[in-house]
Amino acid sequence: MSLANPIRCLLASATLLSAAANGLAQGTVTFDGPPVQPPGTARLVQGYSEAGLWFIPIPGTDGFVRRGRDPVSWWPDNGTAYVQAFLGDSLRFGMLDGSDFNLVSVDLAEWSTAYPEPVRVHFVGYKRDGTTVTTDQLTDGVMDSTGPLSDFQILYFGPEFSGVYQVQIPTIGYALYNLVVAIPEPGAIPLLILGAGIFCALRLRTRKSTAR
Repeated sequence: MSLANPIRCLLASATLLSAAANGLAQGTVTFDGPPVQPPGTARLVQGYSEAGLWFIPIPGTDGFVRRGRDPVSWWPDNGTAYVQAFLGDSLRFGMLDGSDFNLVSVDLAEWSTAYPEPVRVHFVGYKRDGTTVTTDQLTDGVMDSTGPLSDFQILYFGPEFSGVYQVQIPTIGYALYNLVVAIPEPGAIPLLILGAGIFCALRLRTRKSTAR
């Protein structure tokens, strides 16, 4: 039997395993509840959960604000609920089941029309090996509250924010919604390993039958 066939099987297996490694499910946190934050209202909270993630303040800080859509004219407004960090506020988050995740993107806005200049929002990601990764996301300084402009802008994270188990935002003076994370599909790798094995076995069996 030629070595070419086993090599093709190995290459096919590698391709399938590569697909498994990239098999991620994305989740988006909109902060719309439950519990629903009524339109035009805001509340300082100490905890929130949605889409399999928990959100709490960094120890030693006051909490964070959940604000409903249709706020008064000096707050950000894109027709949806969001969270804000005022003076003394902070935010950290992770998966409810304790698993790792990839931080993909977030929508950020300035805190208020009273402070419309760009804000540098600091993100810190924590990994299982004890290391941390950091980045600063800079808002665009465009904020007209209930006017026609888009107050929030989407900002993306690099590959260094893959495989984190917790993220902290020790910054004040921003608003945040549409937090997107990617989570590895738990069944993808075993199923694709099994599929690769069956594929190779069938290919080798076909090869042997043809050679007879």
